[in-house]
Amino acid sequence: MAKVMISLPDTFLARVDRKARAEDRSRSEVIREALRAFLGGAPPDRPSWKEALRPLRELEDRWIGEWDSTQVIRYFRETRHGRADRR
Repeated sequence: MAKVMISLPDTFLARVDRKARAEDRSRSEVIREALRAFLGGAPPDRPSWKEALRPLRELEDRWIGEWDSTQVIRYFRETRHGRADRR
């Protein structure tokens, strides 16, 4: 991949960086996406990683303290099914 040096006003670059942080993406990704849109080759609308992971984060927040993974492991280890799997 080629690297290109460009000059941007500090205030504009700060906006780019804020957008990148908000979407948990790199500065380069945000600039590439903007150039694709400008050149007419923008990918279809897709959620940012942060938006895509939001449902999983919500489940994680709900499940913390709700169940103990040790009990699940112990169940499979001690049941007939768990023992058969180890043979």
